Amino acid sequence: MAQNYVGGYTLREISPDDIVSGLSLGDAAFLPLKIYLRRHAKNSHQVNTAKTYVVVPNEHPNRVVAYLTLICSHIVVEATAAEDGHPYNDFPAVKIARLAVDQRHRGKDLGRLLVDWAIAIATEKIMPHVGCRFLTVDSKQQSIKFYEKRGFRLLDTEHNKQQENPVMFIDLAKLK
Repeated sequence: MAQNYVGGYTLREISPDDIVSGLSLGDAAFLPLKIYLRRHAKNSHQVNTAKTYVVVPNEHPNRVVAYLTLICSHIVVEATAAEDGHPYNDFPAVKIARLAVDQRHRGKDLGRLLVDWAIAIATEKIMPHVGCRFLTVDSKQQSIKFYEKRGFRLLDTEHNKQQENPVMFIDLAKLK
């Protein structure tokens, strides 16, 4: 499943021998992302509670410099999408549970690569076989603009906008 990425990086599933310490994320708000990668990502991947994909430099193929974790989820909307024939206000989704890029590797489009890859997985691999309507993320406040550039919208409620990690989403049906 490894994919070469122009610029000397490879995107692939996390492996047991990956070096996950040393990821430098800068802002203390991102510390939970570093802790998850170090303590939980490999086991969660193995037991299928979350799937983590890593970006590694080709010259150091086990040194993780960015990662993405995907899980199954759902999104609840206030009004039903009657025009779509879906009589419920609860929609199936794939969630970007975590996304981080080492600060020394920022500016190389690795975050965009990971989001675009998550969209492709949802639309090309999941949607054809399993009900899935949205891609969601609980964004850090400082990451909202990044996700908006990728096509995500902020869930439009005052309560959500005030959250430390507000919900953002892409309606995958509108991408097809």
